[in-house]
Amino acid sequence: MANAWVGKASVTFVFVVPTQEGAEALRTFFEGHANFMGIKSHQHGPLKLAHYYISEGPEWVRDDEFFEGKWPEKTGRTVFTLNEIYDTEEGLHHHYIESAEFIPEFSELITAHKIDLRTFNQLKVIHSFGKKTNSRK
Repeated sequence: MANAWVGKASVTFVFVVPTQEGAEALRTFFEGHANFMGIKSHQHGPLKLAHYYISEGPEWVRDDEFFEGKWPEKTGRTVFTLNEIYDTEEGLHHHYIESAEFIPEFSELITAHKIDLRTFNQLKVIHSFGKKTNSRK
């Protein structure tokens, strides 16, 4: 279904984790976050969560080597992305308010494990492909 999410509000967090201990701590945090999202996210109406995912993989020394058909060398750091797409900006904004309880634990985790975090907030989806799905059935 082409362009199913066009116009929806998204946030993407990119975490670059320097140690395996930090990566394991973040995985544990994400388990709790996923449970929270399953309970708290709206399934209908203007605050609806349209899509949610967390991905994980190695950081590569040179991504451009993929274009040459090669597998690049790994840096030893782990990269995680957390992406949420809401039907409206208000849905994303509301989620931030509901998530305030996670801030102390989240901040401590980032600091303790020297995690590099980049946040890209309140972005508008301009192209999408695939079927529109929800993280729960």
